[in-house]
Amino acid sequence: MAIDLFDDPIWQMSLGERAAIEGLLSAVRPALAIEVGTAEGACLRRIAMHSGEVHSFDLITPSIPDLPANVRLHTGDSHALLPEVLAGFAAEGRNVDFALVDGDHSADGVRRDVEALLASPAVGDTVIVLHDTGNEVVRTGLDAVPYGAYPKVAHVDLDFVPGHLGRDRFPGELWYGLGLVVVAADRPAYGSGPAVQTDRHHGGELLAIARDVLGGREPGIGPRGYDGRDRRLADAYRRIDELERRLGDGALGA
Repeated sequence: MAIDLFDDPIWQMSLGERAAIEGLLSAVRPALAIEVGTAEGACLRRIAMHSGEVHSFDLITPSIPDLPANVRLHTGDSHALLPEVLAGFAAEGRNVDFALVDGDHSADGVRRDVEALLASPAVGDTVIVLHDTGNEVVRTGLDAVPYGAYPKVAHVDLDFVPGHLGRDRFPGELWYGLGLVVVAADRPAYGSGPAVQTDRHHGGELLAIARDVLGGREPGIGPRGYDGRDRRLADAYRRIDELERRLGDGALGA
């Protein structure tokens, strides 16, 4: 039943993220898919339902009852394993149709996973989904990826599904959010302008600004004095100005 998509108590994604991934998988119908970050296997099951073959990577071997027959698990460091597996696909002339990056949440780690995908000849006609783009650390890594260095990258939207500022769950923390990278090697981006979405504010940084301003409030009282509020707002305005400058200079995703 369709409601199972939203009822799954194991899947560590918001309902909007689940729907977006399900929609992409239904449209792409991958013959070959990759997942970086297996966790408890909830998203892996949805990927497997729509795919011919799935390769999932995690530091530890997950315990997944009734693992789908079309799934192969790879245990270890994705930064070492992923390039090797991709090289094998490239040597066989295979294309990865869908990839989900939800493993290493350090800035350097997520950047390396994304760059491994973009550098591979096996990623030529591919939809890549990135999880937790609303998190500051993850977003720092994703912003550092030189998308413009890969002409096969046709579109980048790191706020495809916006992230959340936690209140009841993960209070005051920034999590969730899906990014979307579309790779189309047959439509190189030479001369067509930047592929990175720039027509709206940077969602992750705006959430961080909101968190920092809201963090100075006490329940039922409001800001902690005018001096503290003014300092926080002045810093928020400074950060907004800096963000506008970076967008104007094309520094994000350059």
